[in-house]
Amino acid sequence: MAAVLVHIDVEGGQVHASSLVALAAGRLVASSWGATLYAVLIVNEPGDGGSPDSTAHVITTARLPGIEGVQNVLAHGGADKVVVAMTDTAIEPLWGAVGPAWQGVLDHLRPRLVLFGADAPSALELGPRTAARIGARLLHRARGTGIDDVELRDRDGGYVRASDGGAAVAMIGTAQAIVSSEPDDIDVVVLMLPGKDDRIELVGAAAAELAHTSGVVIALGDDVLGDAPAVAAAQQLAVLLGARLVGSPAAVRSGAIDPTSVVERTTALAPELCILIGNALVDLAGMTSVIRVGATNGKGVDGALPAPVATSLTQLIAALEAA
Repeated sequence: MAAVLVHIDVEGGQVHASSLVALAAGRLVASSWGATLYAVLIVNEPGDGGSPDSTAHVITTARLPGIEGVQNVLAHGGADKVVVAMTDTAIEPLWGAVGPAWQGVLDHLRPRLVLFGADAPSALELGPRTAARIGARLLHRARGTGIDDVELRDRDGGYVRASDGGAAVAMIGTAQAIVSSEPDDIDVVVLMLPGKDDRIELVGAAAAELAHTSGVVIALGDDVLGDAPAVAAAQQLAVLLGARLVGSPAAVRSGAIDPTSVVERTTALAPELCILIGNALVDLAGMTSVIRVGATNGKGVDGALPAPVATSLTQLIAALEAA
């Protein structure tokens, strides 16, 4: 049976209004599909998280002390089941903080549709990353004059159906109505999930090593390491911008960067500007501006210089020096 999952943000002990709107929309979709509607919230419980590579340990209980009020609100909102993901990491709307726990929920439930309240704190960070992690379509922000006219469509205008071959993630906007149901004795499933992955530095939680949180990062792709003029131009651009030039272990072996500038694809960066050269791939968080050099414009890219890398970098350096 297809599962519909709604991420629930809680602020000050209260369910965020935007999450309730998403829950109401999820109730309509789940009912039309004959699917189970799960309301999921991530809760901090010091000492209960596992290691970053552990799987979820499941405890099922009819009631969970301390969340009765939230449980009743979610039951009124139409949830069939409430899933509480317990983590020993402080709850922040960042993938680095709640990502391991949220990934554990996704792995456990394997939803066909995931909904976020578009105005909820976690939506901007978790929504796109959820779609990327599960290989799902990320739907446009859905709005309507009321919940009854919410339609879930992909970029091509096609409806999202239970029989579709892939999953979908949607962010649901404001609406005038919220569907409610009788407060039945709703099941609560508690997942004891991994805490913070120590291999990922939380944005804003430590000093800006490797320009994690500010400034400019220039990332070299392995495909340009054999192009000496391109590498030299990248190094010159880094000096000109006061940027950190980073890359893979192969870039260290080629002499393009020093050993302290290796960035793995699983390491989250949040610079103000990231210049990707060639086929460079990095995990960017926050409101980073992205420029691609030697490639055409793509999703999430603010600008591109598609000419050969060395030519593009030389022209960029000349323009910056003339400015």
